[in-house]
Amino acid sequence: MDFKVFQLFEQINYENREHLLANYLRELDFFDAGQNLRYLINNDVEVDRGVLVGSLSEEFIPNAYGINEDKSIRNLDEFEPYERTLFAFDFSTRAFLVQNRKYSPKNLDPGKTLTRIQAILNNAFQEVFESNFNIIPTVLPEDNELFLRLFNVHRVTEILVNKLNERNQLESQVAEDIAFNQQFVNYWNNDDSHMDMVHIKTTSEGELNNNPIVLAAIHSPNAIIDKIRYFDPEEDKIIGVSRSQLDKFVVNDVDKETESVTAFEQIITQVNENRRILRRLRQID
Repeated sequence: MDFKVFQLFEQINYENREHLLANYLRELDFFDAGQNLRYLINNDVEVDRGVLVGSLSEEFIPNAYGINEDKSIRNLDEFEPYERTLFAFDFSTRAFLVQNRKYSPKNLDPGKTLTRIQAILNNAFQEVFESNFNIIPTVLPEDNELFLRLFNVHRVTEILVNKLNERNQLESQVAEDIAFNQQFVNYWNNDDSHMDMVHIKTTSEGELNNNPIVLAAIHSPNAIIDKIRYFDPEEDKIIGVSRSQLDKFVVNDVDKETESVTAFEQIITQVNENRRILRRLRQID
């Protein structure tokens, strides 16, 4: 599952009051979304190892109907369907993560969802920490670490690597066959063609993750990954990320069907394991 990453603008002294924030969120009531619809913060908010995780559920108008025994159409009035959006806040890096998703219901959209979560957390931060919850988008650092994370967890179908003419000696293994690997790496390190860019793509069913040319390009010191396209199993389509776009933080082994308790544990664990990445995703000092 991919998360968009934002950064909290203010420096805040939390003074071990993180659990007060979680309790505040758990005790919130439903919010009015208009059109007789509601949204809420689910009461399974959790704080562990410096990370607060929770979810926003939004009621939506179903794009479906039922059929009566006489074969007439009826509305599904007895159902109150909700869509869940996961979020997390890392107190150590001030990184705020929101599930990066699209919504099929017409009355939901990512911008509205983010606004709702931000408004709720702003009130919560004012109550608990006497401070505002103002977040700003983050930008990609100059190196390839975040792109490599995407490469390592998704099936990649396209990649663009620049500044290969400025690359230093490659030392990574790019093929399982030892003899072929030695020959290929030797050729790559002694290439005098002034090759400066590699742009490789497959069909939608292809995969570049084990391609030796791609592996050599992305692991060559000083080379810069500018674009990557990969298959996102949650959205069931190819997703593109370029260096000019906001970056995404990938949480492995979580999708939209994962139970909250499992999703929360994965988010907390992987945020703790990748704080160095989150610290590099910064807009401000």
